[in-house]
Amino acid sequence: MNIIQIRTFVPSKDFDISKQFYQDLGFEILWSDHKMATIGTTTHNFLLQDYYVKEWANNVMLQMFVDDLDELYNRALPLMNKYEGSKIKPIFKADYGRTFHLGGPAGELWHMTESQNKKSTR
Repeated sequence: MNIIQIRTFVPSKDFDISKQFYQDLGFEILWSDHKMATIGTTTHNFLLQDYYVKEWANNVMLQMFVDDLDELYNRALPLMNKYEGSKIKPIFKADYGRTFHLGGPAGELWHMTESQNKKSTR
């Protein structure tokens, strides 16, 4: 089996607000129509849906690895006042590395994690 890509579908309570949330966070909208958007980079992306079921949205978890966790955290922090329902937990050390939890506007939970390949003095 030669896997080229695996993508997940992420719910949105308000499609336009979620698209703007992800853009403000630094993601790129690669493609969009009135019901779905491909968000991320050409090699790392997810599908945002104009679809919401509370029980599902509150159980969606994703993990993203970045080179500079502090930069992402500082970019995400001001969004908490802009997007109702979004949440953030301060950076902490987990078994899998430095991370912070970011809750999106629909209740989806991201584990934002610093790449283990980064040479860190922390």
